[in-house]
Amino acid sequence: MEIRDFISLLWRNLRWLILGLMIGAIVGILAGILEPPVYETSTKVLVSRTRQQSTADMLPLSDEQLVAINLQLAKSQPVLAEVSDQLGSTVDADNILVTTIPNTLIIQIKVQDQNPKRAADIANLLVQTLISQNQSLLSGRYESFETAISAQIDDVSAQIESLQTEINQINDTSIQQQLDQVNQQIEQLKTLTTALEQEIAAFPIAPTPVQQALLAEKQAQLDQYHSLMTIYQQVQTNLTYIGKPGQGGTGPENPRLAALQASLDQYQQMYLTLVSSRETVRLVRLQSAQNVVQIVAAVQPKKPVRPIPLLYFFVGCLVGLAGATTVVMVLDHFNDSLKTPLQALDQLDLPVLAVVPGEARAGDLPVVRDPFSAEADAFRSLGAGLELIGRQKSLDALIILNGDPRDAHTSIAASLAIIAAQQGRQVVLVDGDLHHPHLHDLFGIPNQRGLGEAFSGRLDLRGASHALETVTGLTLIPAGKTREGASAWLDSDRWARILADLKAQADLVIVDGPPADTADAQILAARLDAVLLVVRAGHTRALTAKTTQKRLEMIGAKVAGVILNQRLQRRSIDRQIFSWLKARFQKKENAYGIHSETKDLPVSSS
Repeated sequence: MEIRDFISLLWRNLRWLILGLMIGAIVGILAGILEPPVYETSTKVLVSRTRQQSTADMLPLSDEQLVAINLQLAKSQPVLAEVSDQLGSTVDADNILVTTIPNTLIIQIKVQDQNPKRAADIANLLVQTLISQNQSLLSGRYESFETAISAQIDDVSAQIESLQTEINQINDTSIQQQLDQVNQQIEQLKTLTTALEQEIAAFPIAPTPVQQALLAEKQAQLDQYHSLMTIYQQVQTNLTYIGKPGQGGTGPENPRLAALQASLDQYQQMYLTLVSSRETVRLVRLQSAQNVVQIVAAVQPKKPVRPIPLLYFFVGCLVGLAGATTVVMVLDHFNDSLKTPLQALDQLDLPVLAVVPGEARAGDLPVVRDPFSAEADAFRSLGAGLELIGRQKSLDALIILNGDPRDAHTSIAASLAIIAAQQGRQVVLVDGDLHHPHLHDLFGIPNQRGLGEAFSGRLDLRGASHALETVTGLTLIPAGKTREGASAWLDSDRWARILADLKAQADLVIVDGPPADTADAQILAARLDAVLLVVRAGHTRALTAKTTQKRLEMIGAKVAGVILNQRLQRRSIDRQIFSWLKARFQKKENAYGIHSETKDLPVSSS
C-alpha cells in the first residue's frame, strides 16, 4: 500500500478514527479517575569504610563491590522479612527500587505505596535493617576465627600453667608423657587441619562475595594451624631426640628439668604468637569496618506520582487512535469490495464512466439544488462519457442496474436524466422497478398511472408520462400499479412496441432498473441498448459485481461501463459561503413578498 492510498484509507474512515480517539480519551480519563493514588518517597545511604588496608584482611573488597553487596542486601528476603515484622504488614519487593547514584558511593532507595506515611516508614526501616545486617555480617566474618585463636590461647595457657607447676614441684614426669601430650596436640591439630581443608575444597570455583569472605576466614585459620603444627612438631622432635623441647647443645645437670624448661619456653613463645594473632584480627576488624550511614531520611510525600490524568489522557488518545487505525487497516485488508476506479477497471474489465455521489433524499438532487457543485460536475462527466460511447454505437435506450442487489441507484438515474435534459436533449426517465418503485417519491408525483398500466394496455404512454416543469425536456414515467404477473414481461411484441414508442418520444430513454438479480432486470437489460452497472465504492464486493456482469452478458445484455458510487469531497469554503448568502437572500425576498424565479424541486404536471 502506497502512502497516498494509506492516507486515502484513513480519510475515508475518518469517523472511525475519531471514534477510536474519543474512546481512548474516555478510557484514559476513567483510568486516571479510578486508579488509586500511589505515593513515592526516597532515602539515601552512604556506604564507606576506613582507608587503611591490611594483608590480614580476609575479605579485601573494593568500594564498588561493597556498594554492589549492599544493593543486593537491601532487597534480600531476610531484610524484607524483618521490615515486614517491624511494620506489621507484608512489604512487596516490587514497590522498592534500589539504585546507585553514578560516580558516588551513595545508594538511593525509592519506595512506592498507596499510603504516604507507610511509604516513608518502609524506607526508613529498610535503612535501619540494612545497617544492622551489615554489622552482623561484619562481626560474623571474624567471630569464628577469633574464637578459634582464643581456644588455642586457653589450651597453651593451661600447658604453661602445668609446666610451671611441674618445674616448681620438680616432679618426675617423664619425657614420654610430655611427648604424648604433644602428640595428642599434634593429632588434634591434624584433625582440625584436615576438616578445614575439606571445607575449603568444598567452596565453588567462582564464589560469591559472601562466600569469598568465609573462604578467606577459613584460609587464615588454616595458616594458623600450620604454624602451630610446625611448633608442636619441633617440640616433638626435641623431646624425642635430645630429651628437651629447646634447640642447642647439652642440657643442665637435670635433663628433665631442662626439658621442662625448654617446653615452657616453647609454650610461652606460642602463647605470645597466639595473642599477637588475636590482636591482629581485632585490629583488622576495626580497620575494615564498613560504615552504612543514612544521609537523607525519607519523608512523607504530599503529592502522588500516579496517576497523572493528563498523561493518561494523551496515552489513551494515542492508544485509541492506534487501535482504530489498526482495525481500519485489518478490515481493509480483508475487505474485497471495489473502492477505487482502478480496482473496478481491473476486476470487471469495463470502463469507469464517472465517480458520482451516493443516494439523495427526495427533493434534494444536487444537480438541481446546486448546479455548480462537485456532485453536479460528476454527473456532467458521466453524460460526457455516454456521448463518447454513443458516437461508436447507438445508445438511445439504456438501463441503470446495481452491481449489488442491496444497493440503490435511483438518484443516479434521475440525476443523469436531468443532466442530459439540461444539455438540450429530450429525455424519458422510466421507473422499471414495478415491485419497489422509487422515482415518484424522489420527484414528489403520484404513482397511480405509469409503466404498468401502459404495458397492460389500459393506458397509452402519453397518458402515463409526467412532464417536469423544473427541468425542460425531461419526462417521467413512474412504475404505476401493475396487476399482471411476471410472465407478462416476456411478451416480446409488447416490449418492441413500448420501446419503439419511447424512442419516438425522446432522444434518450433511461430506465431505473429493479435489483439486478431479479427476472425483471434481466428481461429489461436484454432488450435495451446498454446497461450501466452501478458499483458502490467500499461496499460492493468484487465477486458480486463480477457475478452480476457475467449474468447480464449471458442473457445478451450489453454492459457499456461502470458508474462508481462514492461520497465526493466536500465543497470548498467559498462555495459554501455562496450557498449561504444565496439562501439568506431568498429568505429576505420572501420576507418582503418578492417572488424568486428559482423553482423548488419537484414540480410536475401530467
